Amino acid sequence: MHHTSGIIKAILFDMDGTITRPHIDWKTLRARVGAPEGATIIGHIESLPAAEAAAADAILLETEMDAAVHSDTNPGVSELFARLYDLPLKLALITNNHRAAMEHVVAKFGLRFDLLLSREDATLKPAPDLFLLALERLGLGADDVVCLGDGRYDRMACAAAGIPYVHLAHSPDEPVDGPTIRELGQLLEVLGLDGA
Repeated sequence: MHHTSGIIKAILFDMDGTITRPHIDWKTLRARVGAPEGATIIGHIESLPAAEAAAADAILLETEMDAAVHSDTNPGVSELFARLYDLPLKLALITNNHRAAMEHVVAKFGLRFDLLLSREDATLKPAPDLFLLALERLGLGADDVVCLGDGRYDRMACAAAGIPYVHLAHSPDEPVDGPTIRELGQLLEVLGLDGA
């Protein structure tokens, strides 16, 4: 995966399922907040009357914070970041999660990022807004960066922002669509940074 410029200046990471192992049971959470098929959880909460919205939002925040507190990293995270810290790269964490849960995960695993963006900062994925904000904050163009994610929303948001995307596949039978890795240890190789 080589950029037109040939030089990657930053890597943008998704958090849940990419840095941390998938933990939240989305089906149960959707049922608890009453999100109908086809609606995003946040979109559904925003459509509710104030009192119901507040109750549903509290359930979401509690679920996310519980996941952060009990989170475990995906295999290879510490090894990958040890190598990334030696490279002249900016690292950003971009999540649909709320900021307190994100900061908990970063502190829990002692990770260092140049930029942390959560849903408090911009419209969440699959909208491109968080990624466009990241480019603005980092002072970089879409072809200076690459994103690693594990979900449909990551892929859609990157496509909308024009950012090259690498997919972390959790299941061996997941269809491959574009650059894909099966474990975090393969990232530098896929990006052509393993010789660095």
